[in-house]
Amino acid sequence: MQATHRPYGCREASSPPSGPLAPDVTRATTFAYPTAEQLRAVGEGELPGEFYPRYGHPAGRRFEAKVATLEGADGAVSFASGMAALHAIFCGLLRAGDAIAVSNYVYGGVEALVSTDLPRFGIEVRRFDPFDPGSVTRAIDGAVKLVHVETPTNPLCRVVDLKRIVDAARRCGALVSVDATFLPPPLQRPLDHGADLAMHSATKILGGHSDVLAGVVSSRHELLERLEAFRRRTGAILAPDPAWLLVRSLATLELRARQAAENALKLARFLDGLRASGGKVARVHYPGLPHHPDHDIARVYMKAFGFVLAFEVAGGLTEAIRVYDRFRVIARAVSLGGVETLASIPLHTSHAMMPPDERRRAGIADGLIRLSVGIEPYESLESDLAEAMTP
Repeated sequence: MQATHRPYGCREASSPPSGPLAPDVTRATTFAYPTAEQLRAVGEGELPGEFYPRYGHPAGRRFEAKVATLEGADGAVSFASGMAALHAIFCGLLRAGDAIAVSNYVYGGVEALVSTDLPRFGIEVRRFDPFDPGSVTRAIDGAVKLVHVETPTNPLCRVVDLKRIVDAARRCGALVSVDATFLPPPLQRPLDHGADLAMHSATKILGGHSDVLAGVVSSRHELLERLEAFRRRTGAILAPDPAWLLVRSLATLELRARQAAENALKLARFLDGLRASGGKVARVHYPGLPHHPDHDIARVYMKAFGFVLAFEVAGGLTEAIRVYDRFRVIARAVSLGGVETLASIPLHTSHAMMPPDERRRAGIADGLIRLSVGIEPYESLESDLAEAMTP
């Protein structure tokens, strides 16, 4: 039976604030009703109400509704992590015998999932270079049911021309999913450019305070119903407390994202100045710089150039470690999107499992440092970088 009341959050209609501005969180794992008929009807979705939190809960639906509104989607389904969200997209929408085309430029956890697990379940995985039109055409044909890309990419901040990917997918009737973790709405909205699903590791800038683990997918109802059903079967639902924290964070999302992007652009220009003057920087990767290979594409798809940048230290890994260990303001940590600036060495973290020849082909130098730029006073960040690179 088709549920009358959807178990996930739907795009909100604009209305004046009403009720508590900081909503309560319900942690109950079961709910009582006066009669057998009422319990049955709530469980079937015929009446509004809470049944069992694996089927959805108020805090989760509130978060989902806010994300859907930001993305301009019908609704959204949230998960316990970003990888759980991607697992649902891949395994909830595909079946044995289907083919998926996956960009060569994806997060390491995604790489492990598509190379190790999808083939075990009979899903054919095809790889392609999203920046090579010929590669896209060769990988996507009538057998492909889903095309997955990440934009901007980790860690070199490449920006995919989504229209090209969507056009290729449409020719064979494939869906397009986009991991947009590196740039949140409203600064980037893949659905506006024809993508079918927009996914975020909400652990990152949607949460924004390094205190929550979550994932979320925005889309249209026909796909969300399948994702929610898969979530219900597999149990990867976001819990009430982190959902409440995410609702708190979304109120400042655009403010944080724009301030972090402003800091990142200034830092990219500072580092590029060191490169131009013969300093310890060999190369800077940031789409806001005119010499970035995707600068013009970024201007089409992004309202700001993002809060992540990467730079190569002249002298390779040894010199990169020396610079890295001298940071005093910038934290040495994995992850990204918090209010604090974080630095990581991809060779040691996100791309540690990638074979050296593949890393080189991907353009990831051993001496590369990735910065997830926060909202600290800009001067303190520039000073920290300058001092760390002093001979």
